[in-house]
Amino acid sequence: MAYRPSKRQKHGADDAQANITPMMNLMVVLIPLLLTSAEFVKLGVIELNLPPAASGPEASRLEQVPQESIKRLDLTVTITDRGFFISSALAVLSGAVEGEPTIPMTTGGDGAHVHDFTALSQKLHEIKVAAGVNFPDTEQIILLAEDSVSYQTVVSTMDAARSFRLEGREVALFPEVSLSAGVF
Repeated sequence: MAYRPSKRQKHGADDAQANITPMMNLMVVLIPLLLTSAEFVKLGVIELNLPPAASGPEASRLEQVPQESIKRLDLTVTITDRGFFISSALAVLSGAVEGEPTIPMTTGGDGAHVHDFTALSQKLHEIKVAAGVNFPDTEQIILLAEDSVSYQTVVSTMDAARSFRLEGREVALFPEVSLSAGVF
């Protein structure tokens, strides 16, 4: 005897369509909102200047002024495994002993030799005060590092060259940091 099929089976499941319109509306509003707010999120980045190229708009501006009439400080800090050498286009600042770094490395709390960033900031502050308004480039400094110097040492040197804490207030030293071709 054949069984009669059930009436329930004939009422198959209706294909329900998902209503994605609210989700699309949310994305239409959310994506532009996130893109516009992304501009306001700033990361802690040190701005630095690369050495100028020999040609381009900067070179054409420099050609108009005779090079002999421009008095430049061109302050350079060379970071070595022995300490900091400070020099300029006019002279090299010698240390306590001839041939030694201007600011030699010091012994840290654990007995290891470390760079003295505080002494570097103090010496750069003295140079900044002595240079005064005689040099148009007293906001610029060039960093040159040996290959063996760590990245953190270069960044800490940048920080020490940019500002100095004097009597509880922050004093700007050389905020325009440039890296020489010898770095890394």
